[in-house]
Amino acid sequence: MKVSIVTEGLYNRGYGHITRCLSLYQAFEERNIFPTLFINGDDECKPFIPDTRHEIFDWLNNQDELIEKISNSDIVIIDSYLASLDLYQRIAATAALSIYIDDYMRLDYPEGIVVNGSINAEQLGYTIKAGTTYLLGSKYIPLRKDFWQGREKIIKGDIQSVLITFGGQDLENLTPRMLRMLVRNQPDLKKNVVVGNGFRNIDLINEAKDDQTEIFYSPSSSDMLKIMLDSDVAISAAGQTIYELARVGVPTIAITVAENQENNLTGWIKEEFLTTYFNYETVNLENRLLLVFNSYEEREVRLKLSIIGRKKVDGLGARRIIQSILDHVIKRNGGCYLRTARDIDTMIVFNLSNERSVRLNSVNQTQIKWQEHLKWYTERINDNNCLFLLAFSGNDEFVGQVRFDIRLNYAVINISIDKKFRGKGLASPLLIKSSFQCLKERTKVKYILAYIRPANTPSIKAFLSAAYVFSREEIINDEKFLVYKLVRNV
Repeated sequence: MKVSIVTEGLYNRGYGHITRCLSLYQAFEERNIFPTLFINGDDECKPFIPDTRHEIFDWLNNQDELIEKISNSDIVIIDSYLASLDLYQRIAATAALSIYIDDYMRLDYPEGIVVNGSINAEQLGYTIKAGTTYLLGSKYIPLRKDFWQGREKIIKGDIQSVLITFGGQDLENLTPRMLRMLVRNQPDLKKNVVVGNGFRNIDLINEAKDDQTEIFYSPSSSDMLKIMLDSDVAISAAGQTIYELARVGVPTIAITVAENQENNLTGWIKEEFLTTYFNYETVNLENRLLLVFNSYEEREVRLKLSIIGRKKVDGLGARRIIQSILDHVIKRNGGCYLRTARDIDTMIVFNLSNERSVRLNSVNQTQIKWQEHLKWYTERINDNNCLFLLAFSGNDEFVGQVRFDIRLNYAVINISIDKKFRGKGLASPLLIKSSFQCLKERTKVKYILAYIRPANTPSIKAFLSAAYVFSREEIINDEKFLVYKLVRNV
């Protein structure tokens, strides 16, 4: 399964798109599906995407290059404020299934899945149309993996520490302003200050700090979780971070620094996780914010805010999105989804291959020894002339395997279905999908051959239903096999 994620992360635009796309990447990875991130970004975005498959280039001004890179994708996810409707349409025409991450109904998106995990997004009034599925509301907010299973936050009797965080950059210079306010008015509090990789005001922050200030430079998501758990109150921008704060249950004061954060702020005020509207241009911002901060001194106030945040964001949004995507794929594929075989699949393939009926219908009927299988399997999954696919149900039960061994200008197909899923009509759609994928990805393959024992009637029927036609009889090891053939349409 080829999955492409297209997004952006630039100094003057922010890096929230990247962090939520990373969470989708991680949710796919959890299912042993490995996407590629295509990022219109700068050097400052690199710390957000450790240990990922990614390419960073200006796809906005090199759209043909992007389309070529994502061509033949089974799934494309695009999260952008910069891409035009025309580019969205080109992507939709390229991908089997397109997913659009939205925040404020920016475009009339093509057919596919529209995801808006913003608070109360289900109340924005999206127009329901055929061919489009909507995943709306905070149950679908994608958070980074460390926040999926966050432990419950302890609400202390009094405020001992405060977190200041304004994302990957601080274009409005709010971090030193908030820090100066706290140093002046709350000198005894510990101040946890997060400085992003794109900050240009570090000198001002260092000038404002006191001996109770600790600065965290571009913390990882696991470190960010620890900082949030250690902080009794947060002062934050109203972007993606506010959902992580809600997940952890940190009582928060939020300030909008961009137009696309307005819905977040007003939505969270409506849900009473936030109490007051603040904009970076608010008159007397520090004095007004300090009044709200002081109102959080009461433990019961902070406890109420913490409970509301955790109730609205459970951290499982990314998993829900990926499950919905796979459910669409499964529906289209007739009951399962395909992905490439990997090292971790050695045992399930071994067990299926050695199952009695599978061996009886194979060219070689001898039981397979583990060491022989291990050597063979490792060679196959690393062989460019082998397309090895595994099929899974919606809850990741192993359905079967399809393997294409490519020889010159043709491929030989081998398929096995787990006994639990036999007789459920999965073989034919699995053959159709996998054969199409082989011909799509391996352009030199002109036809596919299947070798079937004459007595294997279910297999013959499945191949006929998948548009294979009888070609000839062939003798292998003194036994007769029927050869069925699928020819690429010219």
